[in-house]
Amino acid sequence: MSEFTPDEIEGIVKAMSQEAPSEEKIPLLPPGSYGTVSKVAFTPIEGEKPRPLSELTEKELSDFETLKAHIEVVFGKTKLTLKELAALEEGSLLPLDDLCDDLVDIYVNGTKIGRGEVVAVDGQFGVKIICFAQKP
Repeated sequence: MSEFTPDEIEGIVKAMSQEAPSEEKIPLLPPGSYGTVSKVAFTPIEGEKPRPLSELTEKELSDFETLKAHIEVVFGKTKLTLKELAALEEGSLLPLDDLCDDLVDIYVNGTKIGRGEVVAVDGQFGVKIICFAQKP
């Protein structure tokens, strides 16, 4: 597994600190239904002295555990005129223009953080992260 660069970490933290749009809640997978989870090691940001999780205060741990982010996975894109949009109804088919490969775009609070591939695990769909977006 590759390590995150400081720029990638900064981009993810910045995206997560933006206020998420309020939408209906999407249920998470039940524990144990998504396979094996590995521990992640982050590289320190330049000039930062990392603290082990064991040194975090209860408040810091509590704040971290309640942090929420709006995550979107975009499978494809298309452009419609307002007339075409107004004509859509239940059962309408939207052909996708921007479907050049099997990868999907991953956004956190409206900021693209990477790309992934759609996977199926025990009859449920998920997204496996393939790469993180580079800072412009």
